[in-house]
Amino acid sequence: MANQFDQNKQVSYSARELPVIPASPLPPLYAGWIDQLLAGPLPQESDATCDDCAMCLEEDSKHTRTDIFFNPQTKCCTYIPALPNFLVGRILADQDPNSASGRATVEARLRAGIAVTPLGLGQPPGFQVLYEHSRESLFGRSRTLRCPHYLAEEGGRCGVWKHRASICATWYCKYVRGEVGLNFWTAMHQLLSAVEKSLTRWCVLELDVGTEALKHLFPASSSPRSNGRIDAYALDGIADPTEAREIWGHWEGREKEFYLQCSRLVESLDWRAVKAIAGPEIGIFSSLVCEGYRKIISDEIPSRLKAGSLNTIRTGQDFYSITSYNEYDPIYLPKSLMTMLPYFDGRPTVEALQVIAAKENTILHQDLIRRLVDFGVLISVGESE
Repeated sequence: MANQFDQNKQVSYSARELPVIPASPLPPLYAGWIDQLLAGPLPQESDATCDDCAMCLEEDSKHTRTDIFFNPQTKCCTYIPALPNFLVGRILADQDPNSASGRATVEARLRAGIAVTPLGLGQPPGFQVLYEHSRESLFGRSRTLRCPHYLAEEGGRCGVWKHRASICATWYCKYVRGEVGLNFWTAMHQLLSAVEKSLTRWCVLELDVGTEALKHLFPASSSPRSNGRIDAYALDGIADPTEAREIWGHWEGREKEFYLQCSRLVESLDWRAVKAIAGPEIGIFSSLVCEGYRKIISDEIPSRLKAGSLNTIRTGQDFYSITSYNEYDPIYLPKSLMTMLPYFDGRPTVEALQVIAAKENTILHQDLIRRLVDFGVLISVGESE
């Protein structure tokens, strides 16, 4: 990474000297839809390793107080996602022995009754308050906020991984293509979360919970809980029996069967049917995903570049550790390479490379330039102004 730079001989830097960054595919239901939307395979974020968390501190590794690490007993699972009704149904219907532990965590939430509605399993109000007020200091660190589907006794794997919601399916701590990857997966989350919202409501309408239940699920004015207040039931982690009767309507006492029916409704839909149900919003977000996909599979380098805004978090004898687009994804740059960044001052990229070769006796390969752009070390002049 931090090779010695000798002014008396030509030096060649390539992207292999920079930290390369894994992913997992989308859940099966979503993967089938996105395969119909995109004309190629999804990118693999191969450095965002879940089984061997890339954000946990390795033993005997050197670090400073500015470095960010996750608690190995939580990893990034300090977030309770809202599970749409049809995904709850898919989890309950999944009889794979490997899914038994995860299914049990969902069944436990159903029995507890907290934030259990025809829309799905929502976020417990107590969690919402803690997370919204202390997210930056607690995320990835607090066992109190650990997801109930986190299977600590099974190595910390996700119990609902095969049927996880869009937020967990599209969030990564690190991206192979840096900011390009972040932008693509952000657009993907925007699309899939909109799909979840639309299909969740479609299921509620199709299965007819009753108009009185609909009034409680979709009140004309904000409810106290939506304003950040918690009642005694929520604070004590107890389901409000009156509220349960109101929101479940015709399906009161048959919650599990309701979720299973939601799953059956949705699993028969192809992408064309999903778009028809969800409306024009999905068309807009689909276009953004397609544009992000075009960029993430492209190796195009901007015609004019300049140095981006960087945050130095550590300095070594011959390297800088910097962050640009994402605090979880630092990149190490040789000091000698950093001194060449001013040559990228908005002039044509080809010309800047030629000047560096002549004055610094150094060749910067195209794959390195592409990576510097991906990570915001260099930015397109046209895009930044």
